[in-house]
Amino acid sequence: MSPNISKHFEQFKIRASEVDLNGKATLPALCSLFQEVAGNHALMLNFDISQLHEQNLTWVLHRMDIKISRFPDWRETITIETWPAAGDALRAYRDYRILDENGTQIGCCLSYWMMMNLKTRRPTRMPKEVLELRLDEIEHVLPLKKDRPRPIKQTDVQKNFSVRRADLDMNKHVNNSKYLEWMLENLPEKTLTTINRVDIIFAKETYQDENIQAKVAFIEEATSKHHLINEKGETIALAEISPH
Repeated sequence: MSPNISKHFEQFKIRASEVDLNGKATLPALCSLFQEVAGNHALMLNFDISQLHEQNLTWVLHRMDIKISRFPDWRETITIETWPAAGDALRAYRDYRILDENGTQIGCCLSYWMMMNLKTRRPTRMPKEVLELRLDEIEHVLPLKKDRPRPIKQTDVQKNFSVRRADLDMNKHVNNSKYLEWMLENLPEKTLTTINRVDIIFAKETYQDENIQAKVAFIEEATSKHHLINEKGETIALAEISPH
């Protein structure tokens, strides 16, 4: 492991564009901040997306397991702490902690990543120099998961979306925060600030002008299961969202 590897911290003041009707930071906004700090840290470690593009490689987010104790308020200053964690040749992990102004943890996330070849659009093994840039002695913020959400068998609510150019990121596919936005549109407004746990898997890339079905099934104790499907009937994302 490189001696230069360490945790990375960045502060953010929650902006009006990042809050909902209740003045609380939205889940997609927090996920965008996770991406920001991860990208900045990767740049410091010389393996961010722009540097990988020179090798026809890119990072692909496969899964996020998120736990929120409290959503930050408008104009509240938070600190996001992150670090790359141990994995193997085909997957990498990155941990995040959200801290309030007193240094108290109000949220955390364990993300699962793969590296993709931009020409074949398929997963590829990670370069040796990337494998060595990990903090493997620090415990994950949440336990690693081996099981995964499954497609729902019933649909209680469904909404349809068409992918806009504004939904795309630098990999020219839909950004992961947009998947969450589509899923959350099926939930009642009053439940959004009670979300405690989100486990989401990104299964397939989505591109401009595709038509997407966002389906949800409500199960015990207000937990919801979500299923995003493209116009070919293929699963593009699955999630389970639970309240406090």
